[in-house]
Amino acid sequence: MAILIINKTTNFELETSTTTTTITTTTITYTKANSSQIIVPITSSGDSIVGLYNTSAGQPTGAYNGRYSNSAENPPKAIDGLLNTKYLNFGVRGTSGAVLNGPGVNTGFFVTPTISTASVAVALLFATANDFPNRDPLTVTLEGTNATDVEALHLGSSWTLIYSGPTGIDPATDPGRNTYMQQQDFSNAIAFRSYRLLVTSQRGDDSSVQYAEAQILGYF
Repeated sequence: MAILIINKTTNFELETSTTTTTITTTTITYTKANSSQIIVPITSSGDSIVGLYNTSAGQPTGAYNGRYSNSAENPPKAIDGLLNTKYLNFGVRGTSGAVLNGPGVNTGFFVTPTISTASVAVALLFATANDFPNRDPLTVTLEGTNATDVEALHLGSSWTLIYSGPTGIDPATDPGRNTYMQQQDFSNAIAFRSYRLLVTSQRGDDSSVQYAEAQILGYF
């Protein structure tokens, strides 16, 4: 279990010729109960990230990059620390007009954090997107590797399974939009340089899967 400490919340506005958008950012750290270890987000905006689909844990990449709503909802939005952005993936069969059974299953991303060359992941922190609850991811896998080369990251043999379980999003009741879920802790003591997160189930039939944040948490 971890204790959540919100350090600072900052609101600022982005103005265009026609609209003004308020963006909220929050700095968060986590302290493990009965431990001096500080648990922080391993992933962050600017990390090298590749969106995936038709891919499952232990297997090579089935396909990557290109099944998104638009450039405003691409993989980097999953780790940018902003609740009012999102990562949306249509999956292997999805299109903007097709309603399917779990089109987001076997989608996700791999990422190489820049904050450290060796991190120990021990938790996930998800946040729901702004609309369409049926697109919520309910369960995921998380894998780690010490590879950083993109070609190696596409190989199934590179990856070691760290976690398989819930995202913290309630499968029965909509927990609210643009909302952080309860942190999902797991046991791991192995340091890795890159991570792969894949959706294994979503709430219901829709055209895609989406989430505002999918932060990987750990220590160095």
